[in-house]
Amino acid sequence: MSIHPQTDWRTVLSDSTLLALAGNAVFRRGQTYACSGAISAAELSYPDASITLKAQVRGTRAYTVELSVAADEQLEGDCDCPHAEDGNFCKHQVAVAMQLRQLLEGAELTIDPEAQKKVAAASKRAQTQASKRDALLKFLQEQTAQTLAERLWQIAEHDRYIMADLKAWFALSDVRQDGKSLKTALSNILKSQGFLDWYACTAYARRAEQILPLLEKTLQNEPLLARTGCEHALRCLYRVAEHADDSNGEIGGVLGAVMDLLLRSLEAVPPTAAWIENWFALMDADPWGLWNEAAVLEAAGPALVHAYSEKVAQDWQKWQVSQPKQETGKATASREAAYFSYDYVRSTLRRRYMQDLQRQGDVLAVIALMQDSARENHEHLELIKYCEDQNKMREALQFAQQAYTRYPDHFAVVDALLRCYDRDGWDNEAYAIRRKQLEKSPTVANYQAVLKNAKTAGLDVALVREGLFFWQIQEEQQALKKPAYQQRLALPNSDNKRGGNAGLVVSARVGWLLAENRVEEALALVQIPNRCAPELLHAIASRLPSSENQRAVVLLLRLFEHAMPGASTPYTQALDLIREILPRMPDSAQWLSQLRMQYKAKEISLKAWRNCDAVQLRELIF
Repeated sequence: MSIHPQTDWRTVLSDSTLLALAGNAVFRRGQTYACSGAISAAELSYPDASITLKAQVRGTRAYTVELSVAADEQLEGDCDCPHAEDGNFCKHQVAVAMQLRQLLEGAELTIDPEAQKKVAAASKRAQTQASKRDALLKFLQEQTAQTLAERLWQIAEHDRYIMADLKAWFALSDVRQDGKSLKTALSNILKSQGFLDWYACTAYARRAEQILPLLEKTLQNEPLLARTGCEHALRCLYRVAEHADDSNGEIGGVLGAVMDLLLRSLEAVPPTAAWIENWFALMDADPWGLWNEAAVLEAAGPALVHAYSEKVAQDWQKWQVSQPKQETGKATASREAAYFSYDYVRSTLRRRYMQDLQRQGDVLAVIALMQDSARENHEHLELIKYCEDQNKMREALQFAQQAYTRYPDHFAVVDALLRCYDRDGWDNEAYAIRRKQLEKSPTVANYQAVLKNAKTAGLDVALVREGLFFWQIQEEQQALKKPAYQQRLALPNSDNKRGGNAGLVVSARVGWLLAENRVEEALALVQIPNRCAPELLHAIASRLPSSENQRAVVLLLRLFEHAMPGASTPYTQALDLIREILPRMPDSAQWLSQLRMQYKAKEISLKAWRNCDAVQLRELIF
């Protein structure tokens, strides 16, 4: 049998691929079907540079399966069983894929008697169940309407969900194409009492979904009536949503579907400007804030769009007039905190008005609104970004400077001003700010930013670097006089015992030096009595070559002596350090002996260690 040379079918039809497509349980059942003799009428073909196998698979009934391996090495399958029709890769497709693989390999098709029995038994059970369902359905069909109605009523009296479905059914059966009848039906279907937990929400949503085909039919015949119906349905659903735990989002799904129908009704018959009141009343009643104002504006037509623009402008102006005027002069911190606390109403009205101006394309009006109303740091940042997006860089710089004056310590405001300075060539001003940032937080990133900015500004970088180190030394010396600073994380409590003097905390300078690969200078700086963050001591030791093992061991021992006293099982950090020290230490046996005596009482768990060296270390030390 010839195989198309362009198709790598082995990978496509491998067990790992089929397992990934079907999942473990379905894959195992497919394996059973493949060797049970359930596959028949197999037809192998090679259309359009692909490999295709079409076959029948006997299960509850005979299912038709078609499987193809395309030239681009994609596996495509189709089956008319319920599981595959839901979009899944079913057991019948797995079985046919395995038979296709056997055919392409030229292997004989063998039947496993045990698999044959298992599939036959499963098929018999499924057929028995189907037969019982058919018999029950036939029995029900033979009963009179009165008998069925009485029986159904008895069941519904003991099951409130079935009773609710019956009421919804009755409401739908009595609907005529008029507003009163439609509203009555919607109210009866969507009625609910008390709080709905997540389980009850599922049953309610299933019943509520019955209004969708009703509204759809009304939309086809009477779009204006459908709009009224959608509005009424939303109000009913809002009342229920206020007292529901819709964790699975099922009631929310019904709400979304009704809103989609409402949008379609607006497109079919654009409302007059007066409908703006209905719209805003519905939005105010929405407990979950699901309204998409942009979508409504797009669907509603020019009359409503114009009314919307007028309303959002008036609402914003009314709100401003209603607010007390801020006192002149510099506000105290408490007054500013009270005035600038989050106001949902203000935020909503401002957003609506601003977005409407943006929709109209009135850039200057948007900038004026944002400038006049900005009172929180994120609103100043939005103004700066909007100006940049509109290519108004001069205004962006101006507003960034104003925001910085107000919020000099806000990181995003500072970043925005630096972005403007860097873009517009204000190098000296940017340098001054970055220098302040470094003085507040002498991190490596801030240090490098200052030097880079100094170069851009045309300053002598070497002189600037020297000045930064001189400034940092003064800071370290001043810190000696501050007891609180002495408590900062900076290594070895044991260093204090060794050196006698407290020593400087030199972590900042060491980080700067290591960033420039000035390892020797960093090593000289961390000598006792000076103190340094443990990770920086470790970085120095790691960068020292094997020729400098002695000095590296000194640093690593300081780290070990710092880590071990407070360490507890599984002692991962301490053991990692030991493993790092041993290759660098010439007389490691003596040191290990000292450790054994010093830490004999400690019990170390080496669960995290997975090599024999770790076990040997434990035996040697403990």
